[in-house]
Amino acid sequence: PTSVSLLRLKAQKRLALRQRMGLLKHKSGDEDLSEVERKMLDHELAIAEELQANLLPRKVPQIPGYDVSAYYRPSREVGGDYYDFIEIDADHLGILVADVSGKGIPGSIVMTETRALVKSEAVRTLSPAETLMRVNKVLYNDIKRGMFVTVYYLILSLEKSVVNCVSAGHNPMVLWRKASNTCHLVNPNGLALGIDKGPLFDKTLKEQKIQLFKGDRFVLYTDGVIESMNSKQEQFGQNRFYLRTKQLADKSSSEY
Repeated sequence: PTSVSLLRLKAQKRLALRQRMGLLKHKSGDEDLSEVERKMLDHELAIAEELQANLLPRKVPQIPGYDVSAYYRPSREVGGDYYDFIEIDADHLGILVADVSGKGIPGSIVMTETRALVKSEAVRTLSPAETLMRVNKVLYNDIKRGMFVTVYYLILSLEKSVVNCVSAGHNPMVLWRKASNTCHLVNPNGLALGIDKGPLFDKTLKEQKIQLFKGDRFVLYTDGVIESMNSKQEQFGQNRFYLRTKQLADKSSSEY
């Protein structure tokens, strides 16, 4: 049953690729990709990889009293994962992780616009919810229906060690408390960007403030982490990820 499921999944992926590239739609998903299709796919992936690489920040901010690091590893089929650090002012740092529903060039293009909109709006307000509301109003009109962007965005007050979090349908932030050696999920309510043009999105989106204490750690990620598989086709999963966060919590972020 497992091998049959894997074959079916591969067939579905081949069919989805053909539909996205507009190639040979009369073929079924069971047929292997032709040489022309493989070359076009390789070309698309190369462009998408370059677009995505240009989105990521060139450096991670070095802030006295804080240990900040980032890790990015693309999958074989390029998606729309993205993270960023936004220096709002001398005391406030915006940290964002996002994931576009689309793959390849379409996903990269949507993420490019999302990045530009967030960077433009973030410096105008210290409310992460207000930033995403403004971004959603523009993005909704620009992207194809059925596509959406999940975002976890927080603003860290460096002086007060307070994070103000908002989630547009993204994976919850994992917060480890050093004093109790416990992990907690910070998951404020919210819809993904691009699903609703405004009223429902604005009403649903909620902010949540968290006071950090010395030694605490928080982790943002995309579903590529928990959906990664080993050689036995077993997903890493949320529980293993939370446990791993707890096991490595006392190490530096670069070792995480």
